[in-house]
Amino acid sequence: MLKMLLDASGGIVVTNDGNAILRELDVAHPVAKSMIELSRTQDEEVGDGTTSVIVLGEGQRSSSSTKQIRYV
Repeated sequence: MLKMLLDASGGIVVTNDGNAILRELDVAHPVAKSMIELSRTQDEEVGDGTTSVIVLGEGQRSSSSTKQIRYV
């Protein structure tokens, strides 16, 4: 599925590449920055799976948050 993005200079980017989408994000949160860096590393090393890294990482983060809330 293609996604249409508006880049920082006002241009339109149409892509289905998760890494291309992440390159356009401007994030300040340290965990979000780490997730994007993991995705970039995945793309450099393997050439695919960037979206999977984000989905799996978010699942792990959500699971950890749930456990912390339950036991606090």
